[in-house]
Amino acid sequence: MTAPDSSLASPEGIAFVRRLGVNTIAQTAGLAGGTLLGFLNFLAVTRGLGPEAFGDLTAASVFLLFPVALADIGLATGVLREISVAPERTEHVLRASLPLRFLIAVGVLVAALGVSHVLPFTDRAQTAIWLGAIGSLFTLLALGVQPFFQARLQMHVPVGATLAGRALTLALILGAFAADLGFSAVVLAYVVGAALSFAILFVVAARQISLRPLLVPDYWGTLVRGSLAIGIATGLFLSYYRIDTVLVALLRDSREAGLYGAAFKFVEIAEVLVAAIGVSVFPSFARLVATGDVRIRVALQRSMDVILAFSAPILVGILLVADELITVSAGAEFAPAASALRLLVPYLAFLFVSAILIRIAAALHVDTYVLALALAVLVLNVALNVVLLPEYGYKVAALTSTASEACVAIALSAIVWRRLGFVPSLRYVWVIGLAVAAMLASYWLIPLPTLIAVALASVVYGLVLVALPGTARDVLAALARRTGP
Repeated sequence: MTAPDSSLASPEGIAFVRRLGVNTIAQTAGLAGGTLLGFLNFLAVTRGLGPEAFGDLTAASVFLLFPVALADIGLATGVLREISVAPERTEHVLRASLPLRFLIAVGVLVAALGVSHVLPFTDRAQTAIWLGAIGSLFTLLALGVQPFFQARLQMHVPVGATLAGRALTLALILGAFAADLGFSAVVLAYVVGAALSFAILFVVAARQISLRPLLVPDYWGTLVRGSLAIGIATGLFLSYYRIDTVLVALLRDSREAGLYGAAFKFVEIAEVLVAAIGVSVFPSFARLVATGDVRIRVALQRSMDVILAFSAPILVGILLVADELITVSAGAEFAPAASALRLLVPYLAFLFVSAILIRIAAALHVDTYVLALALAVLVLNVALNVVLLPEYGYKVAALTSTASEACVAIALSAIVWRRLGFVPSLRYVWVIGLAVAAMLASYWLIPLPTLIAVALASVVYGLVLVALPGTARDVLAALARRTGP
């Protein structure tokens, strides 16, 4: 049998590029709007609360991320894998998985509340944890519905739900500050926003399929066994990804936690935008791997090219204007956070690569290897932070995060190489390098305010990237074919 033509010029290659481009662009546009609303929330909260109260809010929010990740136990990935490979089972899988998710979520969140009282959080942070746990429950339920939209390439629905939730949160936060309702009202604003996002997802999905709960313990066992390893691994990855913020609050003080949280906000924004690409390609990865399709290497290479092209101006931009980003957004009180933000740039670079590799690893079902990697990196990260944070402060957290993410990217690359024999091509790097050079030249030569200059320089980067041969130009050509007669 002749292997299918894997070149971009083939119908199969064009179809993949179209699917990747359309879904990624749609999600990225929507996520950009959601990220903008989240950023406006950040502006309001940092200026309204100040470093110490913002540090307590950040520590509580990050602490609740851990039970959310662990309570998922890989159900979202397991459900998405199953319905991507067997779409006819979508309704049964969703109806059966949602009640299981609810029961696990309640149990894990109750346990997390108990743990929070053992740790030396401030009273204000404890209040935020108790109120925020309600919002975490809504978040977990929303994660249970989202695979339905991912598998059907309807990611505009989760994006719209996120936009609505964040818009409502912003309005409630501004109202809370205007009425001087205090810290608890700000936390409740996030809870109400999460509830609205879940309600939208549930209603839209219920109009397409039945979501009436289906209690099938036998299937629950099968689903949990199939997703448990990757679920725990995901939870552990998220733990080291943000545990340094909690450790700063516990080992240093609320003010430093606020400064580090302000710097890390820009990491979150960048990661959310790049994650849109990972979310887009996972269903395709799952199908290609499940069917043994040789095009998986082409799909992986193109995805890596897109990640590199998309992330380069983000990384360069942060290095150029970190001081302005912090002071303009959070205020002069947060100015020291700029140095931590610059130290996080290498971490971001590794994180962008891992965003693709972790999804191909999930498609390859190498869950045990990923679990072992996640556990090892978490232990490394916590050990480095416990030893270094008390003496050197919050800036060292950025360095430990970079070291941890470098280990993740290298290990995942080794796993993908062993399973697929995939070695990434670096041919597109020179194109990205030329575009970055044009970006830097325009930034230094254009006499404009710093933030405006870097925005314009990013546009120059994009124009140069599209003008040169490679993936960016191929994606636009494929999209042009899609919109033609």
